[in-house]
Amino acid sequence: VYLLKGRPRKVIVSSTLFWRRIRQALPAQRPRWRLPPELLLFLQIALLTLLIMALAQFLVSRKEKKEFIVIVMDTTASMQATDLISNRLAVAKKRAQEFIEELPKNTQLALVQAGKRPQLIANFSDERSYLLIRLKALTAADVRGNETAVLELANSILPTQTQGRVIFFTDGAFDLDLDSLPQTVELVSLDKKNSRNLAITSFELRPRTEDSEKYELLVKVTNFSLQKERFSLRLWLGENLIFKSELALSSQEEKKYIHNLEVKEKTILKAEIYPYPQDDLAIDNTAYALPGFSERLNVLLVSRGNLFLKATLESYPQVNLYQKQTILPEELSGYDLIIFDNIVPPPLKRGNIVCLGVLPLNLSLEEQDPQPNPILTEWQTDHPLLRFVNLKNMNVRQSLGIETLPEADILLRSSAGPLIQVWQSGGLRLLFIGFDLYYSDFPLQIGFPIFIFNLLQWFHPQVFDPTYSQIQTGEEFVIFPKAQKEEITIVNPHNEIITIEDRKDPLIFSETTIAGVYTLDGKSLFTANLLSAHESNLLSRVTFSAASREVNRQVKNEYSESKLSLSPMLILLSCLLLFIEWYLYHFPAAIGKKKSKFSKRTA
Repeated sequence: VYLLKGRPRKVIVSSTLFWRRIRQALPAQRPRWRLPPELLLFLQIALLTLLIMALAQFLVSRKEKKEFIVIVMDTTASMQATDLISNRLAVAKKRAQEFIEELPKNTQLALVQAGKRPQLIANFSDERSYLLIRLKALTAADVRGNETAVLELANSILPTQTQGRVIFFTDGAFDLDLDSLPQTVELVSLDKKNSRNLAITSFELRPRTEDSEKYELLVKVTNFSLQKERFSLRLWLGENLIFKSELALSSQEEKKYIHNLEVKEKTILKAEIYPYPQDDLAIDNTAYALPGFSERLNVLLVSRGNLFLKATLESYPQVNLYQKQTILPEELSGYDLIIFDNIVPPPLKRGNIVCLGVLPLNLSLEEQDPQPNPILTEWQTDHPLLRFVNLKNMNVRQSLGIETLPEADILLRSSAGPLIQVWQSGGLRLLFIGFDLYYSDFPLQIGFPIFIFNLLQWFHPQVFDPTYSQIQTGEEFVIFPKAQKEEITIVNPHNEIITIEDRKDPLIFSETTIAGVYTLDGKSLFTANLLSAHESNLLSRVTFSAASREVNRQVKNEYSESKLSLSPMLILLSCLLLFIEWYLYHFPAAIGKKKSKFSKRTA
């Protein structure tokens, strides 16, 4: 069979014979790279590109002209004066509003309130409506101002690379050196008439030494008017009128009036002046005080016998003195003050504690050998516990060798270490005296009874300090609540309820910008009075130049670089393309016309 097989023949063929078959098979296996010229496809690509650019947050830098102005509004007590209709603050706010409305729209404005403490009400913005709303909401408080601090704050918020302006709308009823002000500050005064004002500028109450129920009251009245003023001075003790007198003062004259009174229990004492006719500022015509004491202190003396302490503590009618030689931990909360005299106290967590020659068990300090005859080297004469106490001639025969308590305030130092120190932690207030009273001549010193009184006053000022319940408006008031509560409710003189939930012991209460009596749990807690000749003198003590009387409305343009985001514009274009795509998709006739035109152009 093999021999019969024919020989292969050579045939000449084209060199592209097999390449034609491969070329015909390739289009079916490879992707189609050429896309049809569809209009909707190009719209979708453009839409996707715009969305990506919008998400990328493209920014364009540009330089624009704008001015930075800080509006400072005086809201101190003198702005309540009614020599202008309806008062000075209303006129100042109206002038500030007119000034703001005439400024260019791109002006950056900020608002600062000038009160007891300066406050930034609105930061730089060109939102006029928001700033005007905050401006109209400002009210005058019964406080003295701090003009220097206000202007320092206003200048500090100006951008560092610009020359902004500070426009201070005020009545000028303060003492200020204009030469010390920066060039950026412009004071805008009010066109006031001759102001009339009588004021109580001092209201001091002190107990008579011979009897704790008798007090001596000093009332100082000042006439800040330019003419002689007649007035009536009245004193009220509770609901009873105890004193009334018709008086007169010459221009710029002040006079002190002293009155003795007897107070059996804690009562509101009010002094009032009634000018004839009524003056321009009413808030300084009244002053309040709370003489007398409404509570007695339960003081426990844990001692084997100490005649000096016992006799001194029993001399105060406000003290209920108890004596024990031992005390259980659960009994500690039943006393307002506990004195451990050479008896080791149990572990302490809360309370008012005095330790004489011993320390609580939970205060683990390295105790050394007793130190004989320590030499007194230094003591704090300005501390309330050592006020009017002279320790120069005191001798100590032996002291405890104990180091300084952590974060303690050392009142008396010696060559052997601290002898008197104060330590406070949470609800625990501890006074530690590092020697036994019988190992010293301290009880024989003249200053010992004074020290005990200072001790009682420091732990419980609401009982032993006659000035504790009387502060100036705007000052902080320290509250020592006897009962532990989750929240404390205080009612201010306007009958507004202030609830404090997250509180500390003691509590620092700072919302005291209203003059009058503040109450806690239905009982009078403290009084706040203006008592400021600085604010009661309604006459302007600042010399205003002619240029500063009218606000300079010429804009001081400053070039500032701002960045403009393109995202809003890109999103708007994306929405427009999306609408066009929707329209072309749902109207094929329009697409066909556009497609035929497009195919002709490509052809």
